[in-house]
Amino acid sequence: MKHGLLVLLLLLAACPHGHRHTLVPDVPTNGNATARARFQDARAKFLRDGSEGQEFQQIVQDFPQDPIVPFAQLYAGMASIKAHDYAGAEKQLTPVTDAPDAGLALRARMFLGITKNYEGDAANARRLLAGTDKAIENDDERTEWLAAVAYSTAAGDRPLTALPVFDQLWDRVTPAERAVILARVEDLVAAADPNTLARIYDELADRRGPSIATVGSRLILIAEAAGDTARGAKLRVDLKPVRAAVGLPETITAAQAGGAATSNGNPGLVGAVIPIGSKKESRVAEAAIAGLSLAAGAPTGKGVAAIETRKAVDQSEAAAAVDDLAGKNVVAIIGPIEGASVDAAAARAGDHQLPLISLATAPEQRATGPFIFHVRHSAEARARTLAQRALAKGIKTFAVLAPANGYGKAVGAAFTAAIEKGGGTIVKTVTYAKDTKSFAEPAAQLGTSGWQAVFVPDQADVLGLIAPALAATGNLARALPFPKKVIGGRPIMLLSTAEDLNDQYLVNAGRHSEGALLAPGFYPDDDDPKQKPFVDAYRGAYGHAPAATDAYAYDAAQLVAAGAAGGRSGLAQTLATGQLAGVTGAITFDKDHRRADPGVVYTVVQETGGVYSIRVAP
Repeated sequence: MKHGLLVLLLLLAACPHGHRHTLVPDVPTNGNATARARFQDARAKFLRDGSEGQEFQQIVQDFPQDPIVPFAQLYAGMASIKAHDYAGAEKQLTPVTDAPDAGLALRARMFLGITKNYEGDAANARRLLAGTDKAIENDDERTEWLAAVAYSTAAGDRPLTALPVFDQLWDRVTPAERAVILARVEDLVAAADPNTLARIYDELADRRGPSIATVGSRLILIAEAAGDTARGAKLRVDLKPVRAAVGLPETITAAQAGGAATSNGNPGLVGAVIPIGSKKESRVAEAAIAGLSLAAGAPTGKGVAAIETRKAVDQSEAAAAVDDLAGKNVVAIIGPIEGASVDAAAARAGDHQLPLISLATAPEQRATGPFIFHVRHSAEARARTLAQRALAKGIKTFAVLAPANGYGKAVGAAFTAAIEKGGGTIVKTVTYAKDTKSFAEPAAQLGTSGWQAVFVPDQADVLGLIAPALAATGNLARALPFPKKVIGGRPIMLLSTAEDLNDQYLVNAGRHSEGALLAPGFYPDDDDPKQKPFVDAYRGAYGHAPAATDAYAYDAAQLVAAGAAGGRSGLAQTLATGQLAGVTGAITFDKDHRRADPGVVYTVVQETGGVYSIRVAP
């Protein structure tokens, strides 16, 4: 083990971090001039913005015998990786690994190794990546190469040799990605024997990275368990600033350093099953990790629990991840996010009698059970809340303007049912194609009489186009009580689920949305005392504002921490009957363990100086 670790350290130390000249030869000039020109144009665009993957593939089809083909295949494979199309990347890159030119072949091998790592084929990833560092051309590629080497090595027969690679990767990635690295390093360290850990602690070159923090933390508990309190005390002093630097809590517990398991779960250890690497769910996965990381203590080290994260992009991986985490003694699991993965994880969590707090966006469609809880408000639930709010304010007549897709039909139907149940009337319903960009015609179809409020179930950026179109027809959004006279039209109430609501909406349509009631699940209102600590901490950690998935994931971790003292069974009972003031609302669950509280509704207000803001509605 010692020799292998030192060899890898020396290998990585020799890797330069700056720009390197390419090993790929110049584009051949003995082929078709049109093929060459098309390739050079596509390559220039790809290097600028990552596009043109289809054009590279088309060049291969149009000029199959031209010497430009392996060059086009290489770039087609690189573009496929950027698009998360790993099967396509493998198809394009594989033939280039046998190219006559050694530099071209080595670069294809490197990208094919990266592809194999993304596909979960760690053995072939390691084989292909070996010796390919010479093919790296820039810092972005080095980061991706390091990630592939680290994760594929961690899955091999000498997993601890991945530790120095994770250390090099640490400063190159986002805080959310660091949380995943930290979870993987903790997993590797927890499985190692004490003598090996002691050697590694002495050998690690990076004395402020995640590996030294995690290895040292484990050694502290080992020393103290053996009665060597002096060794443990010295390590605690040495590691305090290191743990803080990588976002670990100041207090070191057995749960955070691979401690012994108990049948009812460790209150300080939470699991997470997230679709890391999923093309479809990459954005929400990153947001969930960010919210969980903040709850776990990134970057201050002041977290509510240690969180072990597992990758699961499909139902079989989700079920296996639950089994793995159950064996790691977690008190609960947060995630997964969508579809069959949630149901598979829920079934396995039920078998283990392990509370699972899913982040499902459509919880009404997902499994239920005594240990399963769905923390997100569905779009349908948020639509019903808007209907109830509007009815409570005295609005009786409504219009619905919805996209002609599954979301629009389902959410519009939920709103309509709630209005009719509450004694209101849907006067008019207008639909539009999901790719509509101009809303003058749909807005005009609503007319300017017979209804007092209009409900739009759609994304916030679409609502940003619709609100000005409504205003242009004379339907002017205003706060209640409506003014008796409005220049240029009549006052109406605007209602919307406004998915992915952010500050850009105010730029696009703030002045056309006064008094609107919006239910996106969460919006970062830093003027609200309940949300401000979370919003400020998130901005401090990541440099941008949180969105709904971040907030629901953060609330899920807070839920577990608040009720974990009673272990798994006690937590399940607490979740079923208790309440927590979260950033997404006063969290309570119904009999089916879906959100029973209405969540948070927002409104658009005009503040001092004529500035429009989005605030929590009273």
